[in-house]
Amino acid sequence: MTGLSADQLAELVARIREVVSDWDRPVIGRPHVLPLVAAVAAVLFGLRHNVADDVVAEVFGCSQATITRYHQQLGPILRWVLRPEADERHAQAQREGVLVDGFVAPVGEREGHDGLYSGKKHLCGQNVQVVADMDGRVADVGDPAPGARHDAAAFFVSGLAERLSGHYAPGGPGMTGDGGYWGIGMITPDRKPRGGELTDGQKAYNRSVNRIRAAVERAIAHLKSWKVLKTGYHRIMHDFPDILRTVTMLEIYRAWG
Repeated sequence: MTGLSADQLAELVARIREVVSDWDRPVIGRPHVLPLVAAVAAVLFGLRHNVADDVVAEVFGCSQATITRYHQQLGPILRWVLRPEADERHAQAQREGVLVDGFVAPVGEREGHDGLYSGKKHLCGQNVQVVADMDGRVADVGDPAPGARHDAAAFFVSGLAERLSGHYAPGGPGMTGDGGYWGIGMITPDRKPRGGELTDGQKAYNRSVNRIRAAVERAIAHLKSWKVLKTGYHRIMHDFPDILRTVTMLEIYRAWG
């Protein structure tokens, strides 16, 4: 239901309880409709399965407004208590070779938001750049860029290029991407020359690069198992970066826990 194991969920709730110790018995104001365990589970359930708040409310026996309020209250707290794992993964990614790729999270057409349509994916969305370790686990995710942005451009807009600049500098630990990142210093497959063919050596090199790159595709698949990033984001666009950060931290916690 939540995407986490029972032990992981219990540990997460314990961390949150340290922040909101009076949740179940507030000193001021009315008691919460759901106990903390159920409130956290409801928020994770909505993110994991991309279920509308009114449907989550039916499942947990409360109002839609209650679920919406819990997303607003618990989202920042989730990011706060999951920060240690995220920081550890970021630090590890700075020391080791990493893999990079992007995907488009569908958000639909949005008034006041230009450049969302991805001609490559044929949908309106946000370009999300993902950094993975060599074992296919998410290590970092950049700020979202409009879906029309090419991966190489989105990589710089996302902030990852600056955070990981040492990787593709001479003597760095290395960074591998697909052909969409050609020419910016990453390890990428060789391009077929105009009017020519790749040599046998280049073909063998490309096969080796693509075998290595398969791990980042697994990482993206795991990230998109939080279906709010896969089946269509329907919440307020202003909240998308925070939702992306929350889901990224939850996936890091899930995979590395």
